[in-house]
Amino acid sequence: MDKPKRVSSKDVAREAGVSQATVSYVLNNVKGVSIKPETREAVLLAARKLNYHPNLIARSMRLKKSMSIGVVSDKNVSNLLFMTILQGVKDALMPRNYSITLCLSKSYDIENSEHIKYYSSNRIDGILFVYADIPDEHLAYLVDNGIPFVMIHSDMKDDMANVVKTDMTNAMDNALRYLRGKGVERVTYLNSGSGDKWDRRYHEYTRAIERMDSPFAESNILTVPRGEEKVEETVYNFLSSMGSMPGAMFCDTTGLAFRVLREAARLGIKIPSELSVIAIGTSRFSSLAYPSLSAIEAPLYEMGRTGAEMLLDIMNNSVSNSVVVLEWEFNRRESC
Repeated sequence: MDKPKRVSSKDVAREAGVSQATVSYVLNNVKGVSIKPETREAVLLAARKLNYHPNLIARSMRLKKSMSIGVVSDKNVSNLLFMTILQGVKDALMPRNYSITLCLSKSYDIENSEHIKYYSSNRIDGILFVYADIPDEHLAYLVDNGIPFVMIHSDMKDDMANVVKTDMTNAMDNALRYLRGKGVERVTYLNSGSGDKWDRRYHEYTRAIERMDSPFAESNILTVPRGEEKVEETVYNFLSSMGSMPGAMFCDTTGLAFRVLREAARLGIKIPSELSVIAIGTSRFSSLAYPSLSAIEAPLYEMGRTGAEMLLDIMNNSVSNSVVVLEWEFNRRESC
């Protein structure tokens, strides 16, 4: 069976009654070329009627663009965090006919990094770093060589440029205010991190407790040792000795929060009347747990979409040195 003939820009020009050059000017939205509104509309109408789609390979050669951006990440690319961000990236790129190229092989030598080789060989037009640890000297290389890039990361240095980062201050305050409003007198933070200056969730929680002006009779930190059996034992022992005072538990990951819900059920502790449970983090299973898990959640999709839109603007020289801060959200469900 013969393949159907591919519609070309020449066919669109013939249908619209204009030159092929005019079709290119309109469909590529070339600036500085004066096109009458009725001519532009005729070209767009003809393209829709003929179901014309530009040849992106040819277009990338004409514009000396690859029509793809590189995405670099240190995260497991199969987890929810990365995939949700990537969905936002994709939705921002599709209307402008851009695709995604995953660059997952990094190097201590910046010039040998996969994303730099791809950029140098015209396979990508810009780079989106998603939760990637980029050394200062690598960052300087990008800036010195005029390589378009944006960094998506929850917690970046204040003096960084081209960054999408997040702030959980309001979400943490909202969660604590809610607990105070329902009469919770004891709050415990279940900590699986290091608790040092790099442990962002721990420090956001402790600062939020300080902002509450000590409304809770008791607030303590419970550090969980590593290892599945030790985690289960620590949570079980703590809940067993909890006493009768209404309490709440902040868990610095959703995984810990699910374990708390399980051990509470084993001990017959009623959630949320006897114990409120709030996780810091995002999981596709939070709404499916029983009871459903309340959580302080990052704006993952918005981070991806905003970062991609910023990168496209930088590539078109319409914005530079910008920093966007997106808010985490306290999503209250059945567990608090």
